[in-house]
Amino acid sequence: MVDIKKVEALVKFAEKLSPDSSYTVDDLSRVWGLGIDEVKKILRKLRREGFVKRTRRGRYKLSLAGLVIVELFKKVRGR
Repeated sequence: MVDIKKVEALVKFAEKLSPDSSYTVDDLSRVWGLGIDEVKKILRKLRREGFVKRTRRGRYKLSLAGLVIVELFKKVRGR
C-alpha cells in the first residue's frame, strides 16, 4: 500500500529540483534550506523511492519517474 503522506513529503523536496539540472549536496542544502546531514537523509529516501538518481560525477538529478510524480501531484493539487 502506498503511503500518500510519505510520497507528498518527498514530492515537496523533489518539486524544487529543475529537471534540466544536477545538484551537489551543497547545492541542495541551499535549495532546500537544510543542513548537510538532513539533505543526505532526504536524498537517501528520494533515491530509494526513485525520485532522484545519482550521476557518475556524484551529482543528483530528478529522475523521469520523479518528474512524472511531481507533475501528477501538481495536477491533483490544481496548480
